[in-house]
Amino acid sequence: MKLNNVVKCLIVFDASIMAASGLVTPVFAIFVVNKIVGGSAAVVGFATSIYMASFSIARLTSAYYVDRKLSERGRVALSVLGVLAVGASFLLYVVASRPWHVYTLQAVNGIGTALRYSPIMNLFTRYIDEGRESFEWGLHAVSVSLGQALAASIGGALVDELGFETVFAITGGVVIASSFISLPLYREVERARSHRR
Repeated sequence: MKLNNVVKCLIVFDASIMAASGLVTPVFAIFVVNKIVGGSAAVVGFATSIYMASFSIARLTSAYYVDRKLSERGRVALSVLGVLAVGASFLLYVVASRPWHVYTLQAVNGIGTALRYSPIMNLFTRYIDEGRESFEWGLHAVSVSLGQALAASIGGALVDELGFETVFAITGGVVIASSFISLPLYREVERARSHRR
């Protein structure tokens, strides 16, 4: 079953970012407890709450602007801004040593994820192929999930071999590099728009 190019780019864009983020998912709590001064299960729990709260607030706020204020170019640009924020947060974990560092970076990560996610969902909904909505949303979800599953096993092994700092640096670098997928995405969005006129 053939997918249109916008949907293909969006799936690759989202799956690559989520897979890279998945490198640290299974080891994040261990990192906080073992490497952060004063790190504990309580710090991990509060950090997770900060991430979810910042994501939720930024998600609704950004969704309003994505739907009503931004052009297609603006939507892609906002998504890239979110990706860069997420990548920077991972890179800064290399020098994190205190609980407040973790809390701050979790807030940045949550906001960045929301800024990335809102435009992607908007564009996916706009350009999804009629009559194949469930399949294409399912393909998106499966691509993200399988990428995260593979990355989780790799991330744990990499921490054992290379250490936390190296894995956070790799994760941040791969996430930031994924922003370049926005270039073909923007081109395909513009092409699809011109065909609809």
